[in-house]
Amino acid sequence: MNTHKDSPTISKDSTAHNHKDLVELAGLHAYMYPKEQDVLLVNGIDYRVVHAHYTDPTGLDAMTVVNMETKEISIVYVGTDAHGTYGKQDILTDAQLLSDLTLPQLTAAQEYYTEMNEKYASVGGVSSVAGNSLGGGLAGAVGVANPDVTAVTLNPALLPDGMMDPAKTYDNVTNYFSSYDVLTQTLIALKLDHRIPGKHYEIFNGIPGFEHLATNHTGYLKEKDGRQYYEIGEVGQPGYGKIYIDADAHIVSSIWTGAPLYGGYSERIEINKENLELLASSLQTHVVERLNLAHEYLGNSVAIVDDEASRYYERLTRLQQIFQDMFENLVSEPLFAGITSLSNRLAAEIEHLVSLVNLAESRAQSLNALLNSPPAELVEHLLRVNVSAESLFGNAFSEVRGFLNDVRADVQDLSRTLITVMSDKIPELFEGGKEMWYDAVVSELNAHYNIVNSNRDTLLSHIGEYEKQVKDVASAFYERDHALGQSIKTRFSQLNEVSVQGTNAYQLEDSPYMELKMKIKDIQMDTAYTAFTISTQTLILPILARLQQMVLSTEVALELLSGAIKQAANFALDYTIPGKLIGLFSDYDDEIRQAVASALEPLDELAGTVEGIRKGLTGLIVGYPTLLDNFRPYVQTALFNNSGYYNVHLYNVASIAILKEMEMLFDDVVYQLGDHKAGAIQALCEVSQKVKSNMGVLHEQVNRGTI
Repeated sequence: MNTHKDSPTISKDSTAHNHKDLVELAGLHAYMYPKEQDVLLVNGIDYRVVHAHYTDPTGLDAMTVVNMETKEISIVYVGTDAHGTYGKQDILTDAQLLSDLTLPQLTAAQEYYTEMNEKYASVGGVSSVAGNSLGGGLAGAVGVANPDVTAVTLNPALLPDGMMDPAKTYDNVTNYFSSYDVLTQTLIALKLDHRIPGKHYEIFNGIPGFEHLATNHTGYLKEKDGRQYYEIGEVGQPGYGKIYIDADAHIVSSIWTGAPLYGGYSERIEINKENLELLASSLQTHVVERLNLAHEYLGNSVAIVDDEASRYYERLTRLQQIFQDMFENLVSEPLFAGITSLSNRLAAEIEHLVSLVNLAESRAQSLNALLNSPPAELVEHLLRVNVSAESLFGNAFSEVRGFLNDVRADVQDLSRTLITVMSDKIPELFEGGKEMWYDAVVSELNAHYNIVNSNRDTLLSHIGEYEKQVKDVASAFYERDHALGQSIKTRFSQLNEVSVQGTNAYQLEDSPYMELKMKIKDIQMDTAYTAFTISTQTLILPILARLQQMVLSTEVALELLSGAIKQAANFALDYTIPGKLIGLFSDYDDEIRQAVASALEPLDELAGTVEGIRKGLTGLIVGYPTLLDNFRPYVQTALFNNSGYYNVHLYNVASIAILKEMEMLFDDVVYQLGDHKAGAIQALCEVSQKVKSNMGVLHEQVNRGTI
């Protein structure tokens, strides 16, 4: 143990322990390693560090503080900190907590408590201990060993097996579990939470998400500027805002006593003028302040939804453009560029191919002229054979032209179909919902939030009226009591008419929307995309298959035509002209070969292009299912921007946390006002119940906006 300074003069005059303060000290200030005599401002109260203990070889880090108002002494144990002087010992201790070993750091924590308790014995000793994570485990261990000390933890580590007596409840230990703390939830899932002593209470702080694991566990950000919020969205963009995460703000305590409202109601209070005024004051400050924060969160959600609604045509146009680009780039063949418009390159290329057929036919006719020239006629006369190309070509050129014209028509049909897909089928991806909206997801959210906003305003009006009623009843109690007293003294009746704010009916509107919560987007996506997949495949694939077959037929016809030209030439050249005539026709063979090459040249170009078209069509047929898979995420985003949709969820989760807490608070208010014979108090109790009921309605409706 370190040598301590002389104890300051501290008097202890209260046994009340503020759980909120202890949680903040444990989750935030302890990790900052404040020095002795530093003053920590916690929820408007000054705490002075009277002892710091940060260099224990076991890894134990702790500080002792005094509440400058109540003069209570508290020890706050620091949680796991791998960067501390003996941080490696923290990691080792965390691992060993799963065992039944006697751990040096737990022993050191108990020794530190004993030392501080003796040091400040003259002022009542240490009244409370606190900690987060490993520090929470240390505080719990001290609480187990010392039933007279209050232990408050936030997301504590478990204790070694066998350290707790299963027959004891350890009511002096209170543990707060954050909703999104992975460590705590894991311990619960593994059914190890029975090794955390005392009472277990869930608080609704934090933000769901892997990136928030650390702060969900400690309950606080450790920024130098002291901010305790995460920024959601981008500055200047609709829906930009802040979600506050400080754990202590989510601990619900009694309006009158400050006692945490978990595991039962607060102790009964006397309903008098002072306590009614305290209720009215709390309604005006704490309750309305918290509800306004919840409504601010909701307002940011609404801003995101409104922005998404205003960008419908932008989202639709972008999705159409993406589909167009993806289809045109599905194959590398440049001829398919612009296929989604009627004036596309492939259609123009077909025109060129037809011109090549015409050119080849013209040149084939020149070949035919050669084959009908005197040398060929001589051969025909001598050998009694016919070498005319006309009998070999037949209608081959007309047949190829016919195939190409059919291909051109099918290409135009494909383009028209793709235009239909973009103009009709893609908008259908957005359509649906309860009212068959043209922008289903956004519109259903909008319709729901219109009701939620109205109900939010109604609830605030209801609370405003309730606050006025509480004030009026408090004033009437005082005036009535004072008047009665005076009447008794003077024997003269001085009772005046009492004026109290009347009660109006504040009925929240039911919402028929968002009954499946934020799953509406997934449902819309699955339903609409299945229909889109089936309908577009039905429209597009038959045309592609027909085109592919037509192009294949064109290739076959071209091969036959080229073969016919070559066959005609070979027929003419295979016959030998008598030697005495060679001198007369010495250039004939060359002329034949040149004519054949000239006729085949446009056909070869045409065949190469047609082959490219066929391969491109095959690529479209094979690749269209892949296109649909790749297109799906873009549709998911277009239905409602993914980050914006998630931010709506986050804001709603944060808003729900506050509504839950306010319901818990009002549950205690109803309890305190209940079971009183005074008619005015009974009436206030009934109004309290109605306010709580309306909070529950709003809570349920806001909850529909979560994933």
